[in-house]
Amino acid sequence: MGETSRNQSCMNFLKPQDGYPIERKVTDVSGRLGSLYDASTDNLIDRHSVQRVQRKIPRKRTICRLFSGDQSRELISFLRDIDFNDALRQSISLQMVTPSGTSRLIEYNQPIDERTRFLYYAYRARKEKLNVKARKADRIIGAPLNPTEATHMITKILWGIEILCIIQIPNNQSVNEIDQLLRYICDQLKNNQNPIQLNNTDRRLINQLTNITIFGSETCVDQPNTSILTVLNRIQDWQNNTNFHQPLIYTMQPLRWLYNSPQFSEPCYLPSPTNPHIARVEMVINRIKNQIKDLSEFFQNFPTNFSSATLHQRLKDFQQQYRFLLDSQDNLQERLKRALVDVRRQRVKPTVLDHIIADQRYECLRKTEIEKFRTTVEQLFNKSILIRTLKDNQIEYVNAFDIRSNQTLPTTIDDIDAILKRAYSNENVLVILWYSSDRLRRIQQDRWQQIYQELTSERQNVAQRINLVYVDFTYFEQRLESFIIVKLSLTGTPIYQRDPTPEIEHQPSRTVPSSPPTKKRAISTSPPIRSPSPSIRPPSSLIRSPSPSIRPPSSLIRSPSRSSSPPIEINVLLLGETGVGKSTFINAFVNYLKFDNLQQAERGEPVVLIPVSFLITVGNQFEEFIVKFGNIDSNENHEHQGQSVTQQCRSYVFDLNDRLRLRLIDTPGIGDTRGINQDIKNIDHILNYINNLSHLNAICLLLKPNASRLNIFFRSCINQLLTYLTPIGYNNIIFCFTNARATFYAPGDTGPLLRKMLNDQHLNDIPFKKENTFCFDSESFRYLAARKCGIDFDDYQRQEYISSWNTSVTESIRLLNFIQRCQPYYADEWISPRKTTLDICMLARPLMETLRLIIYNSKLNDVRLNANQIILNSNPIDIDMCTHCAQINLVDLGPFWLTQYQPPIVKTNANQHRHCPTNGRHFFIECLTTYGFMAQSAGLKNERWQSSFRNFLYKCDRLHHFLRQQGPSTEDDPFLPILERFLDEEQQISQIRNINSDMNRRIREVLNTIKRIRQENSQKLFGSNERLSLNQVYQIINELIAIPTVRKQVDNIKRSRQLRMKQNEYIIPTNSIKNRIFT
Repeated sequence: MGETSRNQSCMNFLKPQDGYPIERKVTDVSGRLGSLYDASTDNLIDRHSVQRVQRKIPRKRTICRLFSGDQSRELISFLRDIDFNDALRQSISLQMVTPSGTSRLIEYNQPIDERTRFLYYAYRARKEKLNVKARKADRIIGAPLNPTEATHMITKILWGIEILCIIQIPNNQSVNEIDQLLRYICDQLKNNQNPIQLNNTDRRLINQLTNITIFGSETCVDQPNTSILTVLNRIQDWQNNTNFHQPLIYTMQPLRWLYNSPQFSEPCYLPSPTNPHIARVEMVINRIKNQIKDLSEFFQNFPTNFSSATLHQRLKDFQQQYRFLLDSQDNLQERLKRALVDVRRQRVKPTVLDHIIADQRYECLRKTEIEKFRTTVEQLFNKSILIRTLKDNQIEYVNAFDIRSNQTLPTTIDDIDAILKRAYSNENVLVILWYSSDRLRRIQQDRWQQIYQELTSERQNVAQRINLVYVDFTYFEQRLESFIIVKLSLTGTPIYQRDPTPEIEHQPSRTVPSSPPTKKRAISTSPPIRSPSPSIRPPSSLIRSPSPSIRPPSSLIRSPSRSSSPPIEINVLLLGETGVGKSTFINAFVNYLKFDNLQQAERGEPVVLIPVSFLITVGNQFEEFIVKFGNIDSNENHEHQGQSVTQQCRSYVFDLNDRLRLRLIDTPGIGDTRGINQDIKNIDHILNYINNLSHLNAICLLLKPNASRLNIFFRSCINQLLTYLTPIGYNNIIFCFTNARATFYAPGDTGPLLRKMLNDQHLNDIPFKKENTFCFDSESFRYLAARKCGIDFDDYQRQEYISSWNTSVTESIRLLNFIQRCQPYYADEWISPRKTTLDICMLARPLMETLRLIIYNSKLNDVRLNANQIILNSNPIDIDMCTHCAQINLVDLGPFWLTQYQPPIVKTNANQHRHCPTNGRHFFIECLTTYGFMAQSAGLKNERWQSSFRNFLYKCDRLHHFLRQQGPSTEDDPFLPILERFLDEEQQISQIRNINSDMNRRIREVLNTIKRIRQENSQKLFGSNERLSLNQVYQIINELIAIPTVRKQVDNIKRSRQLRMKQNEYIIPTNSIKNRIFT
């Protein structure tokens, strides 16, 4: 058993007692036995030294590890591979500790990728131990006389040296050859063979490794650029000379355990650093650091100023916003640092860290907000590259926004045209004006390049001098609909050349994610990506008063105009049992906002978002009428009692005013008569839907007062929802009671039942009180629908419904005001078990397609066709489709035959896919995947293909192992139906006559072995009792998504989901909602 595992066992054994030892890698080498240590900050407090020391030689003297880089991992995460525990790594991340020795790895400033190697070596010279017993340490060393922040005392030190070499393998060298050499060196170091035996070939290879950085014991390595050969030649000297030895590991006992003193009466149980609230701090801080580092490279490479006043002002605004970002980052880090100390000292609960991260003043640091800001900054950076390119080609750049005739009155394109003609009419040369914009350049890249080439060629091929002027309408009020060329000749009228208006603007542009600029960055001609918002700031109405140390610049808290910033979306999810009336509630709610009273609604034109159908009984004779109100909708099924009327999630979107946009999300009901399997499908569909939203403002649980099935709804829906949310999202849960007129607009008997269930499930963090509970009577909307269908009511009923409408209008306004005050729940910022499960299931097909791609290329390599490779392409799809209802095409690709799926040629009912079988032999298709045969080598040898295949499959099985540990709801293997479908395809191909399917037979053989390999992986994982934390799962997910073929498929799946969400979105015309409260 290793040193660390023995220590952890000791910690677990002693944990129920007053204290237990902790172990830390050394970042401050000045500590000695008896020195005091503050474990809440990972710093030495003072540096005692005692003489009564026991010395011992460690049983294991040398450690050597060789591991590869991975571009998907955070740099600081590699400290885990050299035994830095989570707590110390968090302290380093929050700059509570000054890095030294190998921990200076976090200062490494080069990219880490698959050609990066880490060679770690540690020599353990001796152990020193202070022989102390519980409550009797004062016999050896006296207790501190003065009050101290220290929590522990160093009672054991491991001395020695350690070295970390970071090696970048040049592109012109064989990775296999270098890996073989490094393993050979590592084996010798591990076995303490000195001196290291190297032949001339080995030394030649080492000398070719010039990009090397070395960190380690500062008595040994004072220069990071020390060569590997120098290190290897000096290791024996460093081992033998104790002057080079430094503390490597401190083992410490709590002062409460050491001294029987009231000064240390406070228990010292440090919380686990893997606690999700604590572990998340490191993830958030590192994410922000990386995003801001990415941004900083843009700002470092911007020109000092722009010739355009508009662009120069944008640069100044961006610089001001960037400084605000940096101030916010510093403030957040300082608050988290102080809070983490309090958490470690048990003064506050770990959830306080979540509240700090979710604080509205750090809205600008959210992942999506920084990404938006980066997009706008990148646009401006690309603009600077364009201007420089134009200048290098002697093309003048003019920004149309700079030359407006009047800064206050609207200016048209015709006005700009007239100004330019006057300005250039006196030139003694031919002037060609090219009117363009970023939008046109983005959607017509080829045409833009064609015009560029034509104009520059025309200038070169004529004897007459020509001045080319590029007029940029990107920031102009009026949109330029097409490229315009204006030739101003010396005589005669101007000649206009206008392109036809493009018809492809609705299609997604083909963009390639750009890298941050570097000093050697080539000039890019790729178009900038259009940003949905020019600002990273939240609207001023939602910004809390910042602390004095972090005051935003005035430009960040101006009220944005509608033209400059889109409205803020308020996303509200509606959940409820089948029959609770979610669809009716939505219809009623919108009309409550449109009409202040029922009389207005009867005179006006009601908004019917969702068709309604119900039976009503009126009159003394109990006459029955079926009321049908609204147009037929395939998403609403009124024909089957007990089944959810709403078949799929659908958003209803309308603007409350210029600043706020409300999105109500209708969902299928829970408690469907088709059984628990249908409920599971509905819940999965709902969670997948909201997983594609940037945020949720509220989760609205609709209930009937005096409901009898609350326990069924609660168990099957609420519990699963809470595995998706984290506790920080519990404050976004609200309760709405429909049909509450009969209970005097109160929760009725459902209220006590709901409170008891929350208590029984230990969910007291979910508030259930007046301020987040709202009572409506949707019957007043049914009354309105019946009246519009010509049904009469008596005066008593009419007065009842008038009063009901007034009460519901008041509750609607109160509900919206409450939702506005809730802090949005950003799904991307939080990880939870159910969200992790959804993300893994989304990855299933991209991973299996990539696995099959590896097999294809491996088989090409087997038959010496390695000058070629199979490549994978994918595209988004905007319809629901599976392998059962898709059109199947058989294509030949090099030596292979492949099955490819395409949308059906005959357009069917939009709901057709719902009738497809769910027998486990078919899977849902969320992006179109095709393969291509390319005459270019993939560059891997056979053993690398085999290694890639097994490593890739093992990572997939680790994800499946995690899913199996989450409980019965996630027992299904998301990879299995895809692999079985692959086998079915190969079997069908083998039965086709008159084709050569020999290579497919080889593919089928490999696919058949996968089941056995997966069983072996499963046994290995069960045997090791691996239990991954959510952060570790996402580390694996990020490693897999970093593979380009996986990344492209995932991006297209997300794009497909957005397209399908858009199709299930109903935009309510702005003039439909005219509530005076929100105008």
